Amino acid sequence: DGVPAAFDAGAPRSQAGEFAALASPVLAEFLLRPAAARLGIRLIPAAEVEVSRLGNRFNLVQQLKWVRAISDAGIETVYLKGFANAHTLYPEPELRTVGDLDLLIRRHDLDRLIAHLAGQGFRFRVSQVNRWGSISDASFMPFVSADGSCNLDIHVEPDCYPAHRSLNAAALFNGASEVEADGFRFRVPCPEHVLVLCVTNAAKDKFGIFSVRKVIDALVLLRAGGALDWDAIAALARDGGYLKPLRVFLCLLQSLGLSGAGIPAPLLRHPGGLAGPEFGRVIAEFNGMFPYIPPLFATLRRELLLCTEPGVGVHNFGLRLRGLFRPGTGLPAGVSPRTGLPHSPHARREF
Repeated sequence: DGVPAAFDAGAPRSQAGEFAALASPVLAEFLLRPAAARLGIRLIPAAEVEVSRLGNRFNLVQQLKWVRAISDAGIETVYLKGFANAHTLYPEPELRTVGDLDLLIRRHDLDRLIAHLAGQGFRFRVSQVNRWGSISDASFMPFVSADGSCNLDIHVEPDCYPAHRSLNAAALFNGASEVEADGFRFRVPCPEHVLVLCVTNAAKDKFGIFSVRKVIDALVLLRAGGALDWDAIAALARDGGYLKPLRVFLCLLQSLGLSGAGIPAPLLRHPGGLAGPEFGRVIAEFNGMFPYIPPLFATLRRELLLCTEPGVGVHNFGLRLRGLFRPGTGLPAGVSPRTGLPHSPHARREF
């Protein structure tokens, strides 16, 4: 319809700036290009976009260096989340901000990977993330390079309980495919597994501010138009015990503008009962660019109403209760909580 003559560019630029603070300037500029073209204005300052792009490129180069080093050690891996999605969902990898380098290995390779990288200066970051400590049974605290330029998030399962009840390490390895970057090939999950991990990670983040990048990745994946096996996705969610968060996630995407075409109608059934108002709060937070951080009680309420099936909520509560008395360190067995390094090269580790 065109832009009104009295159009004030300040409002959309302000909103775009808030979005850039959540997603990164370079990714926000990429996603908002159609809106910017329609309005005939630049929404994100060019200098901010370029600084963001260069920062992302630096992180990717550092991470690819260690991807090669791990491959040289003969350790089989599948790369997950940000690093994998940057190289598969976007036309340029540096559009996607990448934090930790998430990699999945088989459990029997854990000792070898830690020893190999500890010998090159890596050590685990030792910190208590909350009052009950770590409750993850899929990954550990970040394993950080000597210069701090690369944080590895080592997974022995694709994601923590209940995700690995259905999408476990063996299933993800079996479904993985290879991609190439800078003449080097590495493995990434198949599209169905990418979507499932977006769901389980967003639910773990309580569909809050830290879930934004998972939501963006899923929107980019689904808008690309490739056919997904929705029966397989629904079966993984049903068998794993996260069908409710899958529905919530897809309804959230639809509320943010996804057409929903091709997604089975039962997966787009909006939350009802007590979960309905809570879902409304999620939508309001996304539309308002997360103006505040919910208190602990509100976060736990959301977990029970939207993010977990009842049995999973009870399971997580039990882990937290135990952690109040004996907080989990998030370190592999055999790694010193004082130094973040293995006690000895022959220390036995289990998880």
